[in-house]
Amino acid sequence: MSTHRLTEEQKRKLRLLEPSLKIAAARRDLEECKKLTAEIQNILRPTGHETRLMQSKNWLFETAMEVGETDYAIRGFSGVRQKISKSTRLYLEATALLAICYLRKRDLDKARPYMVEALRCEKNIKSESGRSEFKVSLAKRFDEEALLASIATDKSEFMDLDKIQSDAAKLIQTKHEDEILELLGANVPEGALDFVERVHTESQNLLTYDEKLRLPSPATFQQKKKLGKGILAAFQTVIWQSLCDKESEVYKMWFTNGLQAVLDKKYLTGAIVSSLAGLKIGIYAIAVYLTSLLIKIGIETFCKVYKPNNLMALRR
Repeated sequence: MSTHRLTEEQKRKLRLLEPSLKIAAARRDLEECKKLTAEIQNILRPTGHETRLMQSKNWLFETAMEVGETDYAIRGFSGVRQKISKSTRLYLEATALLAICYLRKRDLDKARPYMVEALRCEKNIKSESGRSEFKVSLAKRFDEEALLASIATDKSEFMDLDKIQSDAAKLIQTKHEDEILELLGANVPEGALDFVERVHTESQNLLTYDEKLRLPSPATFQQKKKLGKGILAAFQTVIWQSLCDKESEVYKMWFTNGLQAVLDKKYLTGAIVSSLAGLKIGIYAIAVYLTSLLIKIGIETFCKVYKPNNLMALRR
């Protein structure tokens, strides 16, 4: 398809629509993402700007994945992969996210070919150091996703935001950060780590010796505190946009009016609970531990220290 020049009016509309889509994605507002992507498509498809359109589609389908609409996301990422050149970063991103969708379904057999393709990524990232950094980040992300999938449950406990906040406040007064991390790690059921280790082994097979050294050893998953840290690190990728995007309600409220205002509005707890729901993690205790850890760490430190450095970085 030949590409036609965009008119000034079309460019003006896109300057509004594309940032709005990212904000809606940060808020996990799937319906708004669908609406905005449709408007972007109406501009870009007739003019043949398919690659630029697919960038917006990746935002849409990642949002679907984050709110638990995994099958919709799988269809979407599969479509993106068919429409763009295999040598692009966009293709690599869609492939990696497709692997993550299947990991969230705990289907390693289906995830495997996409994990392999994403970790090979020779054509997509020309610089050797950039490629190596991406591979280590992605292998770490696959480990984290496997860890989140291992605590997903079919049954969901009732999540009362007031009670979660009140229990988190009590925890902060009586426990150190390390103790809360240990309690968080204790919520990983026995036997669940088998899936994490299988995913870890898959990634290891595609990394160089030096790259393997930069990943945490699977033995760390045996210690409750380190396991808790692993869950917090895994959860950061999912919650980072909701809390740390400068346009997000939580970020604005925390920086303008302080922590108490965020707690009064239940913004933080609400963001945590909706992210857990998207991951099918309906464990009340985990919501309490994560809330208390995020309050203890503070949003500024969390946003700086826990900034995801892999797939998100492709878009920044």
